[in-house]
Amino acid sequence: MRSVRGESDILVVGAGAKAAALAAKVHTINSLGLAEISMTAIEKTEPAASWLGRNGMTSGEEPLAIPPIKDVGFPYQSSRQFGELGDRIDAALLPFTWQRFAMERHEYAAWVNSGSPSVMHRDYGEYLGWVLERATEGVTVYDGRVTEVSVAEDRDLWQAEVAERGRPEDPERHRGRALVLTGPGVHRHFPHDPEVESRVFHCDSRREEFVRVPEGEAVEIAIVGGGESALSALVFLRELRPAARIIVYTPTLPLSRGESFLENRVFADPDNVDWEHLDLQTRRDFVKHCDDHLSFVCGRAVHVSLAADGEGAALEFESPSEGMCSQRYDFVVNCTGFDLLRQLRGLFPDAVRDQVEEQCGPLWDAPPQTEVPIGRGLELEGVRPRLHMPGLGGLRQGPGFANLGSLGLLANRVLQPLLSELDPAFAGISETMEDKSLLLD
Repeated sequence: MRSVRGESDILVVGAGAKAAALAAKVHTINSLGLAEISMTAIEKTEPAASWLGRNGMTSGEEPLAIPPIKDVGFPYQSSRQFGELGDRIDAALLPFTWQRFAMERHEYAAWVNSGSPSVMHRDYGEYLGWVLERATEGVTVYDGRVTEVSVAEDRDLWQAEVAERGRPEDPERHRGRALVLTGPGVHRHFPHDPEVESRVFHCDSRREEFVRVPEGEAVEIAIVGGGESALSALVFLRELRPAARIIVYTPTLPLSRGESFLENRVFADPDNVDWEHLDLQTRRDFVKHCDDHLSFVCGRAVHVSLAADGEGAALEFESPSEGMCSQRYDFVVNCTGFDLLRQLRGLFPDAVRDQVEEQCGPLWDAPPQTEVPIGRGLELEGVRPRLHMPGLGGLRQGPGFANLGSLGLLANRVLQPLLSELDPAFAGISETMEDKSLLLD
């Protein structure tokens, strides 16, 4: 039988922003002697891989959509989950702040004096890596790729098969009481014929794949999507192939997240507006209008097939004014976003997928726009062992959980049920503070 490399309270897939927030909080709680929590984060590429510009299409030079002071501890209101212990936890988190990071790089004064401007993704990625290096109490970052996730025979633990870099033929097994899936996921399904595969790129395509686009030729490229991935693709392709003609297709109006008091308040503390009890359409509209993306009105892509000349791609799209249309391009880039459920489906064997759906209802084949049942701990409701998917918590639990808007609250929500199990004192505090938080203005 395959040996078990380690067993943790929390098993995290990915070592990005959400993992860094969890690691900082676990380190702090352990250092204060409030509990003994073990956490293992498994990262296939490098910590903060999505931010540094060395992986996928993003360059790392894109501006961060939020101010970096919304760091791994923000909004520093742990007393709402843990009472007086929360104040101690927040105070002990100060060595992990963005300000401390900038001070260590001797950049803090210059940043403040210049008006605290936006920073680049790469800067934030370096900050996240800095956090993960310092969060050591009970925290392990393991270098490997999760190939399969299943439930242990006693059904109390998740177990992940992990292929270590350089040794893919000899995977190891890691176990955890709770599983946290982070990262962007894999690209959303994009309908296209197999014959045109070589002319279709995706938002998680690596930069070296784009050498297929001829250099110095006036090729035509369609980018489908109006968010951050589409913007990154546009900037990257404009620099890589300046002679290319690029057209962006997106179905929605240009909307980007604002920095108003109301929006920031809801991102940092959704209980302020009793988020869970708002009607579904109100929550969906708020998430849509406060997304960190910029869009352009062009049309809704439907399908890509091989062009009639056999040398290009025919993009079928629905125009608001002309109905169904088709246009020939040399290449098409799918930037319609990422899909966490699709990533999970790829990791779970059929039997595990069936077991999960028996507990929480249909997921992978549910009708479009179906709300995923995400509980207050950012877990799939009813699933045991607990399966936390913070990236899907935006609609049900509050928009800040799907991005960087409330990393500290995210960590509290994920850790809360575990702490209640580890220490009865936490259970009593949590129940009391949860009741009070729902009444706060």
